[in-house]
Parts: sequence; structure tokens; C-alpha cells
Amino acid sequence: MGLSASQARLLNLTARMHDIEYKAQNLEAQKLQMANESDTVYAQYEEALNATKVQMKYIADDGSVGYQDINFSDLADGQYTLKICNVETGTWTDGVDPKDLTAIRNASGCNALQNDNATLSNMLKEGLIVFEKVAKDENGLDINDADGNPVIEETNVATNTDFQEVSDETALKKAEAKYEADMRKINNKDKKFDTDLAALESERNAIKTEIDTLKSVAKDNVDRTYKLFS
Repeated sequence: MGLSASQARLLNLTARMHDIEYKAQNLEAQKLQMANESDTVYAQYEEALNATKVQMKYIADDGSVGYQDINFSDLADGQYTLKICNVETGTWTDGVDPKDLTAIRNASGCNALQNDNATLSNMLKEGLIVFEKVAKDENGLDINDADGNPVIEETNVATNTDFQEVSDETALKKAEAKYEADMRKINNKDKKFDTDLAALESERNAIKTEIDTLKSVAKDNVDRTYKLFS
């Protein structure tokens, strides 16, 4: 190979080397981004692990006691009212009818609020809602104040045996399936990145070897030329 041809080949190889290094850096950046994606996927799964829902006691036809998922309107059947915090102003509204979804939305400032267990459970978790009920005496009769008005007591899931907070198994199973699927995708991408990086590294080493050879040949040619004319 002549000197000019060797120089042209060397330039092409150098350009290819730069291209390989750029691709490798890009792949490494994608691997780093994928690590962040993995953290996000796990954080979502961890959130599902900690997710709970509120259930309310009921008496079955055979007299047995059980608990079932509830929504806002179910609370009215248990003679509860609501004390709700507005998410924007931080002000509280007492005596909200659990069956009046419009009133609940207005009191909370959440226009997209739905009458479902997830919304109720989330509001309780965030401390945006408190259950209220007329106080009863030992005989089960309403307690009134000096003016003859019913005494309203605040109650919560932790202290009231009418309620229980349990893990949301349905949501957890969905989260587990999603977590496993997402992690499979991430692991497959990671393996492909590793394969591509290994291929680039092999090509880089081969090019480096050829560049070193060309430089050595060029140096030998220059040395011979100097000796010829010395």
C-alpha cells in the first residue's frame, strides 16, 4: 500500500474510531437513563405495596360480621357526615353529605373527584377528610348539647371499629404484573446495550490495531526515505 493510500486509510479509520466512540458514549448514556427508569419502576411498585383501601363493617343476613369496600355514599347508610379540607385553601367544611358528590367536590376543591373507594381511601391517606357522627350515650341514644343540638364527634379508621384499612390486593397484583413486565423490558434492553457495546469495543480494538500498524508502516517508509537521501 502506497503512502498516500495508507494516509487515506488512516484518515478513514480515525473517522470510524470517532464514530464508534460516539456510539459507545450514546449507549452508555442510554444505560444510565435505563437505570433511572428502573428506579422509577421500582418506586411505582413500592407505592403499590404501601397502597391501602378502607372497608366498612356490615352484618350479613346470617348475622355474621364482615367488611367490604366502600365509597362516599355508603357512609351515609352508616349515618356519617364528612369534614373535608380544601386542597387549595386549606379550609375545612363540616357536615358534608356523603351522598352529595357535588358538595364534596366543592368542599375539597377537586373537580375530578369520583365516588369510588380509591378516591375515598386516598383522601383519608392524605388527611383531607374526617368522618363525623352524632355522639351516642350508653343506651345508643343521641347526645345533645345545652341548646338541644346533636353533639357531633369526629372519628377515624384507626379508632373506629366500623372501619378497617387493608392492603389493596387487586391493585397490588396489577402492580406486580406491571413491575415484572417493565423490568423484563429493561433487562432485555440492558442485555442488548451490553452486546452492542461489546461489538463496538471489538471493532474499536481491531481498528486501533490496524491504525497502529499503518502508523508503524508509515514510520518505516519515512525512515527508509531519509536513509535513502542521507
